[in-house]
Amino acid sequence: MRTVEIYTGAYASGKSENAINRAIAYKKQNKNITLVDLDTVEPAYCMRPIEKKIKSYGINLILQSDYFGLGEAGSYVTNEQINCLKTTNEDIIIDVGYGVTGLDTLDILTDIDYEKNIKIYLVVNTSKFETKDKESIMEYIQFNSGENKKPWKKISGLISNTHFGNETKIEDIIKGYKIISEVSISTGIPIIAISADKKFDNYFKTKSYENTPIWFLERHMPEALW
Repeated sequence: MRTVEIYTGAYASGKSENAINRAIAYKKQNKNITLVDLDTVEPAYCMRPIEKKIKSYGINLILQSDYFGLGEAGSYVTNEQINCLKTTNEDIIIDVGYGVTGLDTLDILTDIDYEKNIKIYLVVNTSKFETKDKESIMEYIQFNSGENKKPWKKISGLISNTHFGNETKIEDIIKGYKIISEVSISTGIPIIAISADKKFDNYFKTKSYENTPIWFLERHMPEALW
């Protein structure tokens, strides 16, 4: 049974960076992986400018190659995006752009209701206003579930990704994790990982913090800004 991992979150939460790094990590494990960029809202933050770089890892990449939207006005999607679940048997990672309907964007995907192993991960950056504290994160979880309350449309896990770009300090990462831990306790949603820039790997020598795995990220998305 294949896995469909979906990365979602607020604006600039780091969901695309986590999705890309996760796909690369799977590929290094000799898994065949398809990465789908389903950001239909903000073209400036999509993966299109780094398409060649991502494909150089041997990853099958599906994205919008011909169209772009204007912020919240949204954009067109291609048949390849819509049918991504139908046209490949590989494990799939989907990056869902932020937007007014949250996970409802996924309703456009053919046969998604028949997938048996969907994992939806909410990437949380507590440096952002929308997810700055426990209360706002819990509100965002409700918002992100969208209007169409399908049974599979639920958060499987949280990824703590608090950062301030190049200005990030260890204290920021830990403080964000503590806030998200409170959310995890209140909601019962587990923290899957802490994600952090790979420059911090010498600090977290065990590759974990309080028994939570740390995913060290190589930053690709800065190259995608245009």
